[in-house]
Amino acid sequence: MYARFAQALLPYDIFSQPVSIFCVEEYCQSEYFQPRCLKNEVIFMRTAIYGRMRIGKCISAEEVAAHKTHVGDDPRYLGCSEDVLRILDEKCSGKVSCDVRVIEISDENIRPCFPGLKEYLEASFDCINSKYLLTHKYR
Repeated sequence: MYARFAQALLPYDIFSQPVSIFCVEEYCQSEYFQPRCLKNEVIFMRTAIYGRMRIGKCISAEEVAAHKTHVGDDPRYLGCSEDVLRILDEKCSGKVSCDVRVIEISDENIRPCFPGLKEYLEASFDCINSKYLLTHKYR
């Protein structure tokens, strides 16, 4: 599994609950991002980055090596990304589930990298109690 663990910088999140460690997973261009929560919970997007951040599940070392023979070590080919939290927040946050084709993110004119290798999505989310969200929404 290609996942990284991250922790928010603040000791409490916006709902005054202790911040937990959450898993950041990779979703390749041909895949769907499909967060799912329990019936009484809704999605709360934590992070969403689109680009070619590093070699991993979606980009192999062999692909990068082959590409480097043509372009060198230009960081606009590997190590390039853009924050797409706003897009996934609109599509998923507050819902029990959602389906987003990763390739459709580029339809939003998000092109953080030069053409060549395929981009991918790194995203994380939490499921929060929908009752808690409704009672604390306007604080």
